[in-house]
Amino acid sequence: MLESIRLKNFKSFADAEVKLAPLTVLVGANGSGKSNLLDALRLVQRLELGWTLTEALQGKREAGREVAPALRGGSMGLARSANALVELTLRWTWGSEPLTHGMGIEVRGEPTFRWERLSLSDPPLRIVDAVPVNVLALFKMKDQVSSQESPSGKQVITVSVPTEAHRSVFQKALSRLILTYAGPVLRTLEHSLFLEIAPSRMRGYSPQQDIELGAEGENISSVLWTLCQRDPDTQQEWIDWLSELCGPEIVGLDFSRTELGDVMLVLVERDGTRTPARSLSDGTLRFLGTLVALRTVRKGSLVILEEPETGLHPQRIHLLVEFLESLIRERGVQVILTTHSPQVLMALSPEALKSTVLCARAPEQEGTVLRRLGDLPHFEEVSQRSNIEHLFTTGWLERAL
Repeated sequence: MLESIRLKNFKSFADAEVKLAPLTVLVGANGSGKSNLLDALRLVQRLELGWTLTEALQGKREAGREVAPALRGGSMGLARSANALVELTLRWTWGSEPLTHGMGIEVRGEPTFRWERLSLSDPPLRIVDAVPVNVLALFKMKDQVSSQESPSGKQVITVSVPTEAHRSVFQKALSRLILTYAGPVLRTLEHSLFLEIAPSRMRGYSPQQDIELGAEGENISSVLWTLCQRDPDTQQEWIDWLSELCGPEIVGLDFSRTELGDVMLVLVERDGTRTPARSLSDGTLRFLGTLVALRTVRKGSLVILEEPETGLHPQRIHLLVEFLESLIRERGVQVILTTHSPQVLMALSPEALKSTVLCARAPEQEGTVLRRLGDLPHFEEVSQRSNIEHLFTTGWLERAL
C-alpha cells in the first residue's frame, strides 16, 4: 500500500507531505492542488512503465496514434519555481517493511533526471542509488554495481549506469538483485488504474474477446458478459446494486449479440422494459463502470478516481461509498479519489473521514497545504456538534488550518 507521498517544488506544492489510507478522499476548493497530487502519481507511473521523461510529460504516441495525453501543463508546468529541483518521494508498505522510492528532476530549460533512489528500512538498511552518468561514457563503461558495509553496519548498494538524461534512471539501473526487493511495489505502481469513466465510450457494442475494462469504461458490455458467463451468480450482485441506484427496478441483465460476436449490455426492468447501454444515462454508466473496474482490477491495486459521484443523485451517492469501502476490505484495493460533494463525506465511515485529506492554500504558508481532517485542531470535537456537510460548505475546514 502507498503509505505517503511528499512533493517538493512540484506544480502548486512547495514542500508538502501527507499520509494515505486504504481509502483517501481529497477535498478542497478548485485550484487547491487535488489534481496536482494525482498528476504526481501519474508521472511516476509513466516513468516506471519505461517512458522517457519527455513522453511522460508531453504525451506518448505510437503508430501515429495518441497512447496517452500530455500531463497537464507539460514540461513547462512541472515545477513551481524555475531552475529548481522537483522531488517526488513515495513511501510504500511492502510485506513487513516500508520501502521508499524517490526521484529528483531538474527543471532548467528541458526537465532532466538528476537522481532516483530506492531504500528499504528493514535492517540491514539497503539503499539503492541510480546515478546518471555522462552520455558520452556510454561506449566506455558497463553497468556498475558495488556493495559495501557502512561503519554503522548497514549495507549500501550503489548502481551506476550510463543512461539517457531524459529516461528514468530507475529503469536502466535496477538489477535483478534490486528487483527482488522492489518488484512487488513497482508492479503495484505500474498497474495503478487512473479511472476516467467516459459514458460515450460505453454505449456501443464491444467484441466478446475484449475482456479487460478500459480506463474510460470501454468494453463494459463484453467484460460484464464474460463475468456473467464465468459465474452466473455474480449477475445478481450487479442487479442488486443497479436496483438501488436506478428509479425503475432492475431485475435482470441481458446482452444483445451480433453475428460477428459483439455484445451490448441490456438492463431489464420489472415491467419487461429493456434498455440497452446506448440509451442508459450518464450517471448509470458512470456508476456501473466504477463498480466493474474496482471489481475486476488486480487485488492490491491502487485506483485513482476524480469526482466519481458525477452524475449520481445525491441520495444515491452513499451506494458508491459503501461499495468502495466494502471492496477495499474484501480485495485489499487502495483508492484515492477527489470530490466536491459533501454527500461523499457524510457517507464515509468515521475512520475514512478522519483520513480525508484537505488540500488548501493558506496565506501564511507557501504552496498547497495537505492536512488530514483527523489532524485538524478540534476536528473530532467540532464534528460531533456539527455535521461534516456544514463544516465543508461553510469553510470551517480551511479556517482550521
